[in-house]
Amino acid sequence: MKRWICAVLSLALMAVCLTGLAAYATLRPGARGQEVVALQRALIAQGHKITADGVYGRETRLAVRRYQAAHGLRQDGIAGNQTLTKLYDAPAPTAAPEQTPVPEHTAAPQQTAAPSTAPPTNAAPVTYGTVRPGARGAPVIALQQALNLHGFPLALDGNFGRMTRNALKTFQSRNGLKADGIAGAKTWALLLTETAGATATPGNIAQTVPATPTGAATAPPDSAGASVAQTLTKGSDASQIRLLQAALTSANAGQLSPDGEYSSRTTTAVRNFQAQYGLPATGAADPTTLALLYTKTQTPSQALMQTGINQTSGAVSMRSAARTSSGIVQTVPAGAAVTILEESAGWYHVTYKHRNGYMPTDALRILPVASPLTNLSRAFTQGAYTLSGDKKADLLGIAFTQLGFRGGSSESRILAGTGPGGPYSKYGAYYNDPSESYCSYFISWAARHADIPESVINNARDVDGVFYDQQKAFVYFFAPRAAQVQAQQLSPISRMEITAYTPEIGDLIYFRWSSARAATTFSHIGIVYDVDANYVYTLEGAAGGSVDTRLYRLTDSDIMGYARPRY
Repeated sequence: MKRWICAVLSLALMAVCLTGLAAYATLRPGARGQEVVALQRALIAQGHKITADGVYGRETRLAVRRYQAAHGLRQDGIAGNQTLTKLYDAPAPTAAPEQTPVPEHTAAPQQTAAPSTAPPTNAAPVTYGTVRPGARGAPVIALQQALNLHGFPLALDGNFGRMTRNALKTFQSRNGLKADGIAGAKTWALLLTETAGATATPGNIAQTVPATPTGAATAPPDSAGASVAQTLTKGSDASQIRLLQAALTSANAGQLSPDGEYSSRTTTAVRNFQAQYGLPATGAADPTTLALLYTKTQTPSQALMQTGINQTSGAVSMRSAARTSSGIVQTVPAGAAVTILEESAGWYHVTYKHRNGYMPTDALRILPVASPLTNLSRAFTQGAYTLSGDKKADLLGIAFTQLGFRGGSSESRILAGTGPGGPYSKYGAYYNDPSESYCSYFISWAARHADIPESVINNARDVDGVFYDQQKAFVYFFAPRAAQVQAQQLSPISRMEITAYTPEIGDLIYFRWSSARAATTFSHIGIVYDVDANYVYTLEGAAGGSVDTRLYRLTDSDIMGYARPRY
């Protein structure tokens, strides 16, 4: 049976990954996704020192050119069919352990399936390394095929949505794995064996109608997880209220009997929990409250709890219902991060700054870091990230544990990150200056907790104080006045046109808003966590009152300069 499962799965994966002897799709600088990850892993297997982050940036282009030069190919830095055929046919491991120091990037829907990094053989089935919720394409189809063989009749749609995630979590739970809904190495290993209790039949392979995973009907009522796609109030489903009451008791919001009645005591407990975490204390358990509560108490729920960023170049309206004609709840700025709760029919149910609503799925890109709501449930502890020794990766890792932190309007909530969005923060408090707007303090604070010395990133009260001229690592794009040259120690040799500089992950980015006073040199600062052919993606403190992500065109007139610390 084990041999039969592996053989069938290998054939299924090969059918997904290969198209006979068809040419590989050309990959160019600026591309992103699983195809680029496959390219990068193949280059790494050939000894090139790059990161498999799914972004075809400068390092990947140079590695491609080096590979082309070594093999007598045209050195254009573009991974065309000839280059990819040579690379993927080279003797190399079929997969490298996934050790990405900065956020990975989910394949965009329009991209083609990634080829395997080595020719598939009958000796070992093809795998894709780690596949996460939100991914699309060939890796997901391969995963869905594997789950079908184990009795989960999923549609082979190549979309890692809720049904695929729930099926995977059920499989992991049955087999003693961490039920995180992410297909990593251990999960793949069990998927390829019969020891996981598979009941595969040939009919499962052809199953194309979405259905509930086998076994769900006989599982205990609460095992499928609590729903967050609702607001619980008096008269709501009793089984869901019982889950709510148990979670509230676990969170020390009140001592409740799980009787399924939304009583005044339950309402009070909900208000207590909401007030503790800076949510609107309505007493009604809305989706944001439920998702935060169930995450905090580790109650199994259907919430995806993914981070999605507005990948469009402008603000997107968050709607009150999953249709374009519904009312606008609020707008989400370009690049801003929301917590994704559910996915349904082309819409994500999301929460942003403690308000929930709906956004089109094509407006969001999945960012594989802890969501703002998850960070809130952890009280924004930097201990959620383990230092690796890679200073650049550690700066971003520490900084992303703060995603969603909201400043306060007084000192009462400066440490909790549950304020209404003001200048008071724990980052300023760290330097005994809690009331100062914290975009600069946030970076200095993250650097200290990432064990980055002050000689690389210093302690600065405001953005004008964060400079790196001693490292000659600062460039700027404006004509400074004499007073600015002297005060900021600006060197003429560091001035250039904005189009002449290519930002990189880990750079610090400096802004001056158009509304700034004439005497202002810089208004704001952030950390670059991603760059593509058109945009730079940033993580910023005090961005609209919270720690949040943003995106800007590379030629945005508000960008005044970059610093590249020598990590």
